[in-house]
Amino acid sequence: MDRIFHYINDMVICTFSDTEHARIHAKRNAIIQIVITTVAFIMLMRVFPMEIVKNHTLSKQQADQMIGENIVSGELFTADDKKLQMLFFQETHIYQITLYMQCRISSELSEQESVLFRLYDENFSCIYEEEANSRFIGKNGYLRAVPDLDVETGKAYYYEILVSDQSQAEYILPTADRELLAQQENSTLYIDGIINEEVSLIADFDYTRPLSAAQIVLLYGLILTAAALVYFLVLILVYWYDDQAASYSNRIGKYFRGGVSVAAGLAMIALFVYAVVLGRFGGEVWDKLFFALGMITAWGWLTGILWQKTRVIRPAQQSKIPTSSKIWLVWRNYIQTVCFGLLFCALCQYVNADRNFYHFTNTRWMLIFLAVALLMNYNEKQFVNKFSGIWLGLVLVGSVFYCRRVGTDENQLLLARLTCGVVAAWGMLVLNILYECVRTSAVSVRDIGKKIFRRQTVFFALWVVFGLLMYANRYEKVWVFTATLPFLAYLFAPNTLLAKCRFLRNFNNGILLSFALVTVFCLAHRPYHYWMLYRYGGMFHTVASTGMYLAVVLGAALARLYGKLRTRKNMLMYCFPEYLVTACVVGLILLTMSRTAFLTSIVTVAALVILTAVVYCKSVRRILSELGVLIMVCLVSFPMVFTAVRMVPAVVNDPVRYDLEFQDRSFMIYEGDPIDSDKYMTVRRYFSTLLGRFQSEEKQEADAGEIERIRWRTTGELAYTGDGFAGLDVWQFSGDSDIEGMDRSKDISNGRFEVFGDYIKEIGLEGHPRMGPEDKNGNEYAHAHNSYLQVAYNFGLIAGIVFLILCALTLWRSIQFALEYGKKYSIVFVPFALVVVFGFISLTEWAYHPCIPAGFSFILMQMVLMRTENVQER
Repeated sequence: MDRIFHYINDMVICTFSDTEHARIHAKRNAIIQIVITTVAFIMLMRVFPMEIVKNHTLSKQQADQMIGENIVSGELFTADDKKLQMLFFQETHIYQITLYMQCRISSELSEQESVLFRLYDENFSCIYEEEANSRFIGKNGYLRAVPDLDVETGKAYYYEILVSDQSQAEYILPTADRELLAQQENSTLYIDGIINEEVSLIADFDYTRPLSAAQIVLLYGLILTAAALVYFLVLILVYWYDDQAASYSNRIGKYFRGGVSVAAGLAMIALFVYAVVLGRFGGEVWDKLFFALGMITAWGWLTGILWQKTRVIRPAQQSKIPTSSKIWLVWRNYIQTVCFGLLFCALCQYVNADRNFYHFTNTRWMLIFLAVALLMNYNEKQFVNKFSGIWLGLVLVGSVFYCRRVGTDENQLLLARLTCGVVAAWGMLVLNILYECVRTSAVSVRDIGKKIFRRQTVFFALWVVFGLLMYANRYEKVWVFTATLPFLAYLFAPNTLLAKCRFLRNFNNGILLSFALVTVFCLAHRPYHYWMLYRYGGMFHTVASTGMYLAVVLGAALARLYGKLRTRKNMLMYCFPEYLVTACVVGLILLTMSRTAFLTSIVTVAALVILTAVVYCKSVRRILSELGVLIMVCLVSFPMVFTAVRMVPAVVNDPVRYDLEFQDRSFMIYEGDPIDSDKYMTVRRYFSTLLGRFQSEEKQEADAGEIERIRWRTTGELAYTGDGFAGLDVWQFSGDSDIEGMDRSKDISNGRFEVFGDYIKEIGLEGHPRMGPEDKNGNEYAHAHNSYLQVAYNFGLIAGIVFLILCALTLWRSIQFALEYGKKYSIVFVPFALVVVFGFISLTEWAYHPCIPAGFSFILMQMVLMRTENVQER
């Protein structure tokens, strides 16, 4: 016991004192706090306001005990049979219905076998339907539908099962005596139109209701108490480790790394046997070879990261800032990084939105995360003050009244809450800026001007002129305000060189964090299709959006990598994480087959190679060796990326399809499809399609002869077209209609040159209210596929010229910034890389928008580059 009190005493001293021991372990203690607090925060959010944790009430029948008894009866149920069950729900929200039935299906039959569950209201209007996989029913003995709907008690509802006429499976939908089942939900069962009051279908009903206020408070208390206990227990363990096992730390670390390496190797061998030897994922020889190479590469990356060399920090290099300030700095870096990561996820959701409501919500999320991220530029003593507390209190009270006035509509209520969040976050930031201006006596316009842009007067003046031109010709475009006003807040942030580098590092880490979150979502829910979606779109429903986002991530990763390659010594061993991220991004870009992303990646690599060679005075031999290592790493890692995208979604078995995508089970992957389904992409198909994207004009004309092999059934099902036709956008062709896409197949720009010409003809001194003119068929263009033309079309020729000059000036400032500070701070290459990515993407896509990742990055980097740095380091 005395020992425990001794450790607790040491923890208190090391947390609040400025001893050498405390400063050394301040970062470790902050990381422990961050991990535990993050887990606790996620659990709190799940309780409220997300309300994922709810009260469940299960109305369960004794089906498991009754199926083997005589009271349960069931005959063969076919497409000609009808069983309509009337029921009365006993609570106001039905979450899940489990219907017990049986299915016998041969393994040789088609994998698309399914039945349809439908739920009707009292007027026989379908309020919910769900397609259930027959193999799942046959394996588990029940169908599980998740309506998750509000219902009314006392009113009749109906549900039924529909079997397709083409179904070759055998179904049994058993019934049981209503009195023995003893459920108040059950009522009349209509069997082929005949009323039956004696029996009913066998089902369980799972109701949910929100937690009460008392339950929420109780769960909050339990979570916070548990988090505090875990925190102190972890600190006791780490301080015991410091006291008892310091001399064995290297040995323990080696044992741990060795154990993980061996365990990963054994797992790789087991997966090799399962996927390659037994062939459970199907595929040809080339697929199995890719699987094997991918597993070996993944194990190599894991082992390399575990055993990579790290730079040892000498005592003279360690920071001397106070312990509490160091802990707060780690926290602020973490919050800023997470905010930028979630901000880019919101931008991805904005780009992927199929309706304006999601544009509204994700714009608000972007503004909230941006405000919090900018607030983290200030010291904790600056933004934690009485004015902030008063403001948050006023916003909380006002939000309650504002949300009550909105009503009960869920969408409008969500928008109202997010609007209140925007007001709270930006109010905090603006108050902090004003407070700092007053506190530092920078109250005159002249002093504030010096604080904002120092010697970059021309840059700032051009930016203001361009903003005013956008305002003057904005018509109904609200996003022009979002593209200017929020970003001005960065100009009031601390302007030391260290502060700017810290901001860039956290911004870069945020982009990579968003990539990790997006990749996890894709591996869990977005399989790679063999047929219509043969260009992998990842989390987006358009490949162009995928390529643009991945180009931004690649720019951030390459800037991090080449900034770290200052010396030739151990260029691979010291940069394992950077090479791994770069290889993964390049692999996904290859899967998209986006030529815009391909060319942008090549240009970005070339630009960074040239700039870093000048900054670090690299020889030609070293440049080529670094470039060779990068290409080798990306090529060797591509089978790993392909294998992960092929295997993981198949194992998770929870594919997500967007409303704008195809919904045909004949070629789209659905839940329950086997992992060796021929609807998954294969290596042969991939390379055939990839080569088709770059084939010659003669080859494209030859492929056009294959158009007769394309046919659509009335359901939209696609017949097999052969690999030779894979390089064309086959979903543009239908039946014997005029093939508009064939002329574009001869144009390397995919018809963009024609679009450019139509936009150039319409550009004048004044802007236009719409995004584009009409084409030769009278249809309005969605956008110009070129940011420079789009800006000139929307806001006028003068605005377009100013925008071009502003882009050129931004590029020059990024080069100047890297040349001036690149030798000392490697993170200064990030603005240059992101500016290059935006500039080249803008040649073929519309990217200048604050809610498009490339556009957001460009606008923010303009703010970073707009001020000359104060080299004072504090």
